[in-house]
Amino acid sequence: MEALELFARILFAALVGAAIGLERELRGRAAGLRTHILVCAGAALVMVLAGELGHPDGPGRALAGIVTGVGFLGAGAIVRTRDIVRGVTTAACIWLVAVLGAAAGQGLYILAAGSAALTLLVLLGLNRVERLVPAHSYHTVTVHAQGTEVQRLDELCRGVFSGARQRVLALDVRLDRSKDFASLTFYVRSRGEVRSAQLSEELLALPGVSRVSWQ
Repeated sequence: MEALELFARILFAALVGAAIGLERELRGRAAGLRTHILVCAGAALVMVLAGELGHPDGPGRALAGIVTGVGFLGAGAIVRTRDIVRGVTTAACIWLVAVLGAAAGQGLYILAAGSAALTLLVLLGLNRVERLVPAHSYHTVTVHAQGTEVQRLDELCRGVFSGARQRVLALDVRLDRSKDFASLTFYVRSRGEVRSAQLSEELLALPGVSRVSWQ
């Protein structure tokens, strides 16, 4: 196959990566335009080389290597700060542009272009839809109490959470019987805005509660 045609595949892959990378760049993500271009073009180059080497299993093995290797690269874009995880969508985009580059490297232009268009539709279109849907958030609320029955306090706390439209997913209880002290850690799921200050006041008003902490 002529070198010019092979290079055209890599160039097409770079353009596909640029289209998706530009969207990430405009949103200020860590992996932006250059990263997506390089990943997409690099995947295309690997597939071109695998095809030119003439081994019948070459393209399949190359694709498996790309999918696995780029997965580790995408994991580097994920950042967790306390309970907030960022970069998951960018990591998925990096993995996807590698697959798009592999398709372009095999000369599957329509498949690569169509998949890229669908990806942009998801990134640009569904972003507006997500804003209309209240997001779930997860919190850890620890209630410290003294001189009160744990089971009764659990029921009262759950009543406060239920009134605030928060669902208790799990509970961890720690007791210090020598000091008649207990700490109840609630793992709760919230939908929409969380008024932690108001909830803390309601929890502090319960019998025996001395302190409330949020994470």
